[in-house]
Amino acid sequence: MEAKIDILFYLFGTCMLLWFIRTAISLKSILFPRINERFTRRLSNWSSKGDYQSILENVDSMIAMYPGDADFMWAKARALFKVGKRDEALVLFTQISQEEPLWKEDAEKYISSINAYLQSETK
Repeated sequence: MEAKIDILFYLFGTCMLLWFIRTAISLKSILFPRINERFTRRLSNWSSKGDYQSILENVDSMIAMYPGDADFMWAKARALFKVGKRDEALVLFTQISQEEPLWKEDAEKYISSINAYLQSETK
């Protein structure tokens, strides 16, 4: 009799564990896009205010969390450009130009502007 009760406890525990894992996965899929959207809005607000230092301080963690999201790389590259770190911005804009065909034209504008600036500096 005790063996049957133990089996029931194991089955119940296994079902609870599977339910917990399923719930955690569904919460992740619900919460992470919202975090992404919230941070994208925050980046946009900082950019509108010209607070590029805040972007640079915070965007690397989001790039690490969402490596495939080009919005964060674009925000970092643009902030680097605005604060005068043109060499670092050039690397990112070149990467964006190669990896994101839809953004290639815009990235190329920054790349040509940076190259023109760097050429005028060397003269």
